[in-house]
Amino acid sequence: MATNKEKQNLSDLEAKNEQLRELQIQTEDLRMNMTKLENLTEHLTAENMFLENKTKEMKVIMTIQQMQIEQLRNNSDELNRIQAAIISYTNFPGDLFCPVEVCQMCPNDWIEFNKSCYYFYNFNSSLKTWDESRQFCQNNKSDLVVISSQEEQTFIKNRTDYCNDTQYGYWIGLRKISNNWTWVDDTQETLGNWNNEGSPENFTLIIQNATESHSWYKERNSALNRFICEIKALIF
Repeated sequence: MATNKEKQNLSDLEAKNEQLRELQIQTEDLRMNMTKLENLTEHLTAENMFLENKTKEMKVIMTIQQMQIEQLRNNSDELNRIQAAIISYTNFPGDLFCPVEVCQMCPNDWIEFNKSCYYFYNFNSSLKTWDESRQFCQNNKSDLVVISSQEEQTFIKNRTDYCNDTQYGYWIGLRKISNNWTWVDDTQETLGNWNNEGSPENFTLIIQNATESHSWYKERNSALNRFICEIKALIF
């Protein structure tokens, strides 16, 4: 009986040992699976970070592209405006307004005022007659200034400099034709800012050393003076 009991205990121990071995195998399999899972998790985390970075990059690229598209749209709108402004000129002086392939409201060294550009010729070393002054302006696709409002008169008077004495100033585009004072654009003079109204001369200066309402000085064509050119501004 004792022997049978010992045999039974031995058999039970062997069964338990077998269970332990199976448990160890299962534990090892579980450990291996856990390791694989950890590796997979790390891999997925890395892929997720990669995708997040790519997503950020794509957002940056999309933002840049949207900005470029908006810039192109703005450039297109500006080009359309420039084209419309250019079409409004009979003969557009591109060399004046777009000297370096970038168009501007007024040519270099010209002053913008109320949708016009003005060039004040201030060189005492090369004064000109009225005809020579007008020819200079026309060579630069403009003409002698036409003063059509008191506001424009104020602007021009404030921009002129004193020139030698009261009989010197800046030629403007006003002269007498058939006993009528007529501007170079063929409109009639209406402001009457005369200084020497009784003079028989037929061409007009604007002089600095006089009040604004009495700053137009009648002079002969051959007198040498500075002058003012005017051209329509490129509004776009």
